[in-house]
Amino acid sequence: MIGKVLKVIVVVSILGVPNPSSAQTINSVKGNVINSKNEVLLGNALVISPKDSTIITGTSFFEGKFELLDLEAKKLLLKLTSLEFQDTYVSIVFNGSPHIDLGNIIVAEAQTELEEVVVISKTPLVKERADGSIEVKVENTTLATSTSVSEILSRSPGILIDEDNSVQVFGKGAAVIFINGLRVANERLSTLSPSNIKSIEIIGNPGPRYDAEGNAVINIITKRDSEEGSKGSIRNYYSYSDFAGYDNRTNIDYNYSKGKWSVNGNYGLQNGNDRWGWKTSRTRDLAENFFKSNIKADSRSKLENFSNYGLGLQFNVTVDSYLSLEYNGAYEDLGGTMLSENTITDNEIGIYNSILTRDDTTLKNTLNANYYSKIDSLGSNLFVGGQYSAYNNDFDNDIDESNSIDGIERNALINNKGDNNINIFSVQSDYTKAFENTHLLELGVKYGNVNINSETLFFDIDTIGAPIRNETLSSNFEYDEIVPAAYINYRGSISDSVNYSFGLRTELTGIKLVTSVDGGEIIEDNYIDFFPNASINARLSKGLSAYLTYSSRINRPPYNRLNPFVVYQDAFTSIRGNRNLQPSKVHSIELGGTFDNWSLKTGYNYTIGPITGGAFQSEDNSREYILQQVNVSKEHAFFATLSKNINLKWWKSINNLSLSYNKLVDDTETFDIRPSRPYYYAYSQNTFDIQDWFTLYVTGWHLSDMQDGIKLRKGQSSVNVGLEKKLFNNAFTCNLDFNDIFYGVMYDGGYRIGTTDVIYANQLNTNYVRLSVSYNFGKLKESKYSNKNVGETENKRVQY
Repeated sequence: MIGKVLKVIVVVSILGVPNPSSAQTINSVKGNVINSKNEVLLGNALVISPKDSTIITGTSFFEGKFELLDLEAKKLLLKLTSLEFQDTYVSIVFNGSPHIDLGNIIVAEAQTELEEVVVISKTPLVKERADGSIEVKVENTTLATSTSVSEILSRSPGILIDEDNSVQVFGKGAAVIFINGLRVANERLSTLSPSNIKSIEIIGNPGPRYDAEGNAVINIITKRDSEEGSKGSIRNYYSYSDFAGYDNRTNIDYNYSKGKWSVNGNYGLQNGNDRWGWKTSRTRDLAENFFKSNIKADSRSKLENFSNYGLGLQFNVTVDSYLSLEYNGAYEDLGGTMLSENTITDNEIGIYNSILTRDDTTLKNTLNANYYSKIDSLGSNLFVGGQYSAYNNDFDNDIDESNSIDGIERNALINNKGDNNINIFSVQSDYTKAFENTHLLELGVKYGNVNINSETLFFDIDTIGAPIRNETLSSNFEYDEIVPAAYINYRGSISDSVNYSFGLRTELTGIKLVTSVDGGEIIEDNYIDFFPNASINARLSKGLSAYLTYSSRINRPPYNRLNPFVVYQDAFTSIRGNRNLQPSKVHSIELGGTFDNWSLKTGYNYTIGPITGGAFQSEDNSREYILQQVNVSKEHAFFATLSKNINLKWWKSINNLSLSYNKLVDDTETFDIRPSRPYYYAYSQNTFDIQDWFTLYVTGWHLSDMQDGIKLRKGQSSVNVGLEKKLFNNAFTCNLDFNDIFYGVMYDGGYRIGTTDVIYANQLNTNYVRLSVSYNFGKLKESKYSNKNVGETENKRVQY
C-alpha cells in the first residue's frame, strides 16, 4: 500500500464517580465517522484486543453512523478501518454511563490508490444472531475452494445434502434457496459463480418477509465492492479422483465502478468427469411369491461444456436510491454413459444389462431488475423487484439392452428423447417504516407464476432400425402454479434489552396439472394458507442472551416430483413423479441462547403430511419397481445443537454438536414402521495461520445412523484438509485440498415397503485431491460518491 497507515489515537475518558448501580461496564458505543469535508464515510467499526489485535466484535457502516452493542467491558480499543480513510484507533474507558456516544469522529483521508486489491478479513468464521440464525463466511475460507455452490453448501456447518441432491438444514429439514434476499429455484445455483459468494445465511426460523415454503432458508450473499476503480480475479481448479478421473473449472470475475455507475461480469467453464455408483437389493421373501433383485449401476458422466456467465449493472440514482439490472445464465452439455445390471430370481433367473448413452443439453437464463429507495433518515425504505427465469432441457438418449433369461439371449434398442421447459416469473414489493423508538413496520406483496411444459418419447428400434413409438412409456406434462402473497410484520422492543416481533404471511395457491399418463388427467386446485410468526429475544446479562421463536411453513412438492413421466434406470426400474403429491404443513418452535462464544438451541417441528419416497412394486408387473415420492401422515422432530466458536489470532474454529429424534407416522400402512432412534451430527471447521508461511484448513463432520420410523440411513462422515499460500503481496493464492480423505460420504440404508425389503448403497465422487490457483488484478481508489452500498444491510436484495 502506498504510504504508511496513520494511526490516530483518540482517548475518551470522562472522569467521574462510578454509578453504584449494576451497570458498571460499557454496554454500547456509537458514533458518526466523517472526513474533514464533513462527508459521511463507509467502513468497519471493530472492537479489538489490545494484546494481539484479535477482533472481538464489529459492525459495518455505510453512512458514517455505527453502533456496537453487548460490549460489557470497562475498557475498549475501537478500530475504525476503511479503504476511504486511514486506520483510526479510539481508546474508550468506562465513565459511569453504560452507553457511550462518541459524536462526530473526524478521520484522515486515505491515499488515492491501492496497489493491492485483496483485503484479507480476520473477522469470525461464523456470526450468531439473536434469533438463532447464523452467517457463515465463505470468502477467504476453505469453502472458497469449492467448484460449485452445491459443494459450498455441502461443506458448510449444519447443512446436509440428501442422496436426491436436496438441501437440508439439520434439525429443521428441507431448505429453500435465496440469493441476496430473493427466492430462486435450485436450478439457478449452477448459474452462480462460486468465487462470487461472500457468505451464507442459515435461517432456521424465517419471518413473514420470506416465502412460506421450506422448513428453513439459506440466503446466499454475493460479493460487492464499494470502492471506485477496477478489480478482477482469475481462478482455476483442477481436481482428480481415482473413482471419477479429472475435473477442471476456470472462473473469471471482473468489477468496475466509477461515480454512480458500477458493472460486474463473470464467466466460468467446467469440463471433466463425474461418477455415481449404486447397488440395490429388493427381496420379497415369501414362499408363494419369492422375488429377489440385485441391481448394480454405474453412472459415468462427461461434462462436455458446463459454462456459467453473468453481467450486472447498477446505477445509484441518489445517495439513498439505486436501480440495478442483472443477467445470469448457464449452458450445460452432458454426455457419458450409465451401465446397469439387474439380476432377478423368481420362477426364472434373468440377467438384464443396459447401457444408456447420454446426449443432454440444458440452457438456463435469469434476469433480475430492482429498485431501492431509502425514504427517511430513520431507515424507512421501499424495494421493488422482478425476476424472470427460463430453464430448457433437451435430451436424446440411446438405451442398449442385453438380457439373458434362463440362458436365452434377448437384445433390444430403445431411443428416449424429449424436453423439459420451466418458466418462472415473480415480482415483489417490500416497504419498511421505521419509527423514532427504533420500532419497524414491514409490509410486502409478491406475485409468483410457474409454468412447466415437458414431453418424453420412447421409441423401440426394430431390426431394420425403424423407430416405433412406445405409447405406454411416452407422455407429456403441463403444470401451472400461481401464488400471490402478502405479509405484515412488526418489530419492537419492551426495553433496551428485550426485543420482539410478530407477523403474518398469507399465500393463495392455484394449480393446474395436465398429463397424458394413464389415459390423461386434469387436476386443478386452489387453496389459501396463513402463516403466523412470532419471536422474542433478550440480553439477560453480560454476554448472555436468549430467544424464543414460533414459525409456520409449507413444503410444496418439487416440480419434478409431480411430473409422472418415466426416467429410465433399467428394464424393471424407473423414476416417476407423483401427480397426487400434496403440500405438507410445518409448525416449529425454537428456544435458544448464547453465552460468550457458546450457543445452544433446542426445537420441535410438527409436520402434517410429510413427503418421503421409496421403490413401489408396479401393479402391472410384479418384477417392476417405480421410484416415487408419497405423503405419509405426520412427523414429530426434536433437536438440540450446542455450538462453540473459537476466534484467536492464529486459530479460528466452528464447532457444532447436534442431537435429533425424528418419528414418522404412516397411518396408510404403506411402509413398515420401525422404532425410531435418536441420532447425532458433529461438525468442526478449523483455520490455522502458521506464522506468515501458510494457512492450514481442517474440516470434519460425522452423521450417525438415523432411523426415523420408516427408513434406516447409515452413518457417514468426512475429513477434509487444505493448505493455502499467498504470494506477491496477496495477489496470487495457491490452494491444495484433500477432500473426504477416508471416503466416508456414502448414502446407504434400507426400509420395508409392502412385502418388499429394500437395501441400498451409493458411492459418490467425494474423495479427491484439488489444486487451485488464483490471481487478483486491478486497482481500487477512494470513492468520490458518498454512498455506494445503499440498502444492502436493510434489505439484502439483489445488487449482484
